Amino acid sequence: MMSAKFSSPPAIKAGRKADVTVSFNVINGYKINRDPRVSLAVTPVTGVTVDKKAIEASPIDPKATDEYYVTLPTLKVAVTAAKAGKYELPGKLTYFFCNKADGFCSKQTVDVKIPLQVE
Repeated sequence: MMSAKFSSPPAIKAGRKADVTVSFNVINGYKINRDPRVSLAVTPVTGVTVDKKAIEASPIDPKATDEYYVTLPTLKVAVTAAKAGKYELPGKLTYFFCNKADGFCSKQTVDVKIPLQVE
């Protein structure tokens, strides 16, 4: 129902902290609940550290008039890679969604891979 898109600075430097921004797209006809919160659990890999292994989105959306997001949140994953190279951080994205047409609501957990290109 929801997919994640990852964008990092064009040049992540080895040994320096960088933020990877996680944004989301939702299939038309579905809404994402603000509470329980959208969360991302990140598993560090050899050579890469993360500031937080679990990141939660803010449930606050100034445009919302009900329990669903109008403007989807973004998350920031702070990473530091020891050496140059290509990395993939595995993660689990968890969120609650509702289908507007039939009122069906459910929890969804999907595996994601966060790509990193480090110089």
